[in-house]
Amino acid sequence: MLGVARRLAAFLVFVLASAFIAQANARPVVIQLKWLHQFQSAGLYAALEQGYFAEEDLDVVLRERDPAKNIVTEVLEGHADYGVADSILLMHYAAGDPVVLVAAFLQHSAGTLMTMTSSGLTAPADLVGKRVAFYDNDSDGIDVLALLVEQRALNEGPIRVAWDERLRRLAAGEIDAVAVYLTNEPYVMNEQGHQVNLISPRHFGIDLYGDMLFTSRAEAQGNPERVEAIRRAVIRGWHYALDHKEEMVELIYRRYNTQNKSRDALMNEARGIETLIDRYTTPLGQINPKRVAFLYDKLRSLELVSAQGSAPLGLVYKAGTESGVIDLTTEERQFLASLETIRFAVDEVGWPPFEFYGAQGQLQGIVSDYLDVLSKRLGVRFERISTPSWSEVLEGVKARTIDMLPSAASTPDRRNYMGFTDTYLISPMVIVTRDDVDYISSLSQLEGQRVGVVRGYASDETLSRYHPGIVLTRYDSSLDGLRRLAAGEVDAFIDNLAASTHIIKMQGLANLKISGQTPYTFDLAMGVRSDWPLLRNAIDKALAGMTPQEHAAIYDRWVKLSVASPFPWGRILPWAGALALALLVMLVYSMRMRVLNRRIRLTNASLLEAEQALREKNRQLQEASVRDKLTGVFNRYHLDAVLFKEFERYQRYHRPFSIVMFDLDHFKQVNDQFGHQAGDEVLRRFCEIVLKNIRQSDTFGRWGGEEFMLICPDTLAKDAFVVADKVRAALAGATLYHGLVQTVSGGICDSIGCGSIDQQISGADDNLYQAKSAGRNRIVFDLG
Repeated sequence: MLGVARRLAAFLVFVLASAFIAQANARPVVIQLKWLHQFQSAGLYAALEQGYFAEEDLDVVLRERDPAKNIVTEVLEGHADYGVADSILLMHYAAGDPVVLVAAFLQHSAGTLMTMTSSGLTAPADLVGKRVAFYDNDSDGIDVLALLVEQRALNEGPIRVAWDERLRRLAAGEIDAVAVYLTNEPYVMNEQGHQVNLISPRHFGIDLYGDMLFTSRAEAQGNPERVEAIRRAVIRGWHYALDHKEEMVELIYRRYNTQNKSRDALMNEARGIETLIDRYTTPLGQINPKRVAFLYDKLRSLELVSAQGSAPLGLVYKAGTESGVIDLTTEERQFLASLETIRFAVDEVGWPPFEFYGAQGQLQGIVSDYLDVLSKRLGVRFERISTPSWSEVLEGVKARTIDMLPSAASTPDRRNYMGFTDTYLISPMVIVTRDDVDYISSLSQLEGQRVGVVRGYASDETLSRYHPGIVLTRYDSSLDGLRRLAAGEVDAFIDNLAASTHIIKMQGLANLKISGQTPYTFDLAMGVRSDWPLLRNAIDKALAGMTPQEHAAIYDRWVKLSVASPFPWGRILPWAGALALALLVMLVYSMRMRVLNRRIRLTNASLLEAEQALREKNRQLQEASVRDKLTGVFNRYHLDAVLFKEFERYQRYHRPFSIVMFDLDHFKQVNDQFGHQAGDEVLRRFCEIVLKNIRQSDTFGRWGGEEFMLICPDTLAKDAFVVADKVRAALAGATLYHGLVQTVSGGICDSIGCGSIDQQISGADDNLYQAKSAGRNRIVFDLG
């Protein structure tokens, strides 16, 4: 009887323990927000409301900030599983806190300093000896602190002021400057009728990461699958939030509005947050470990992190482990186990050095080595399907007779039937010509000429889509195309740099050379049939788990630079007499000097040619760095520089200028109804219309998404209206993509009465909002 009682007691303990563990495992995942509910966290709300967390089997709770508590401490002490903080995390890491960065939402920090316009304080140097109010704990403000330290603007340190007191004390003159969030407090002050200046760290060389998702080292090591799932869901959420700003503003206004913000304030915040995310330049969520290391060294040089602190190794989360074990989900492992073989294909001609065939018909090249690595790490077997041409390879993937392409560029057409891993090989798309052709600096020089490409390659699709003026001749392989170029059948051939140089060298095509570089690259990934996403995910993780040394070893094995050996002069002839030896030495010396002189002349000529080419390439790179890739107009970086210059000129010489903010009306409907290809075409045509209707002195560029900015020097708002309305009328009267009619709204603000660039931009934004509220297809400006 006693034995039965003991067994029953043990069973009850087991049941209770199991229930406790199940309850612990089932508890919600808590994400600690960086601040109170507002558009700053829109991506997290979208991930929750759109079911992205649920699709990852995650029960997530979003917890609003308690301003009195340190966000990082909340996560490290287990009160939350994940949190959102800025680059203050680098200081915590240096202090020994086990934090891990998972994803960056804001590529640029939103921290700034705010002063009253009446104070005349417009630069960090003006703050020396002034009363600067700072956050009341160490969870925020590292960018502002770095600026003050670098500019030596702190004599006695900042004043700690509670968040709900800072604006009142600034307006009352009790403090001279206050650390604020760019998209929040300046708008509140303007709503209250105050004129303020903003001193942004970015304008003075301090450009740190803004909001980042982070967790503890224990969570990253103990639950890597959950870390990946959280990251995926949140990035999807941010994409949705930015594509549906009006919808998210309404959601926050009705469901999360603990601060009682107006819709206008939330929309103002949405626009500001989008510029800080900068998703058209950097993939959403990306954290660059090298940039983190650079910023860490920057903070160390300012003595904001310990000089003895180690480099930030392990600070940025990376899937997998150092042991080479790949962190696959249960579903991914089961799917791999269900595959007998994975069928892949390359065309019969091959594409050296990436993929080609040896003397015995075996696959060789960079791709072959990567497949060997994947086979070992994933425990799968690859089977090559013999396919004559690249076009037949693509048809095989569409028909599901081929499962994957080991090296393919992700293009809009291919994404209809394939999923792609992250890029693992990048090579420039170059222009090959015969050696009697001069340097080609732009694809526009090839318009009307015969240009060869491989049928179905990314070069074919890209040139067909974006450069219809180029006459394309399509070949079945790179080898065939380069041979035809050498024979004079076409004027140029466009292909991958590594493949072109390899074929030219191996085939002895001595009359060909690389004459230019296009603005495009072959970003090679592994393409997997779209109904096998689990295979794509597994391959992605295996590639991500490879070390930089492993990648370099594969590339160096197949892409080698040959170095000429010095000519062997042989052995010195036996000494046959003083006179004969002297004559021989003199003869050899003379011949040697001739050869050296000739080599020097050739080398100097080559150096001069290389210097000229480098100068031209630098000019091209400089041009590309200030241009928007899609539309060709100036980008946000260049617009910021022009704005700073114009505002400085206005302050110094009182020469006003105007800003026009354009926003294409109902542009989301264009993408939804006609597709993103139509949307891209509308953006390009709009830019063409603007450039035809503005003045030579004006600067026009893309501010972000469907928003554009026009900067009009020496122009008041009423005069800028004439230019802007001319653009509006021209667009309204134009027929665009497949008969589509598109309109645009605009808001104008000149510099008169503005104490800062941000204030002037906000003025233009406000007028733009009024134009949209009044029915769109109109330009609004203040009469003064």
